[in-house]
Amino acid sequence: MHFKNSVLFIAIFWVFMCSSFSLQAQQTRTEPSDFKIKGFHLDLRIQVMTMPALKAFAKKLSENGINTLVMEWEGTYPFEKHPLIANRFAYSREEVIDFIAYCNQLKIDVIPLQQSFGHVEYILRHHRYKDLREDQKDYSQVNPLKEELNRELFTELYQDLISTHTSAYIHIGGDETYLLGHSPESKKKGSRSRQR
Repeated sequence: MHFKNSVLFIAIFWVFMCSSFSLQAQQTRTEPSDFKIKGFHLDLRIQVMTMPALKAFAKKLSENGINTLVMEWEGTYPFEKHPLIANRFAYSREEVIDFIAYCNQLKIDVIPLQQSFGHVEYILRHHRYKDLREDQKDYSQVNPLKEELNRELFTELYQDLISTHTSAYIHIGGDETYLLGHSPESKKKGSRSRQR
């Protein structure tokens, strides 16, 4: 008898939960969306798409209601003043400009994402930028105390991205700075701060 009651309770509970989920799904479908920005973040660090595939992907996003695309170009962006950063899969400037124009036709705002603190191994791996590294072995992060060098580099990178994009926004990254305090300068600055 105890077992039958448990099974009955579970069955009633299951019917109630399914009805509840069904009602919530119907309400979600019929209520207008109150999100003005529906975005997607595309990170080209790991996998690069051909330009036709990238356009097809943008079209799919548009068809599914996406109106904002945060593009993390990384080494696929063809920086004019810093051509060393571009990898062998980099798009041409013409391709980038054409892609932005295509997205504009689809009513998708393309916001460029340029990391500015961490996640910059694709820049710091080059010998030219070694003086910006927070750690000479794990060079995914800039040394924040190299202000002049950082300001010059990132100002040029942002200006370049702004020249090819039409968005009013730019994403500057700045997350996951796990290497803070690795360089001798940062260690010294950190120890002085703790003494206060």
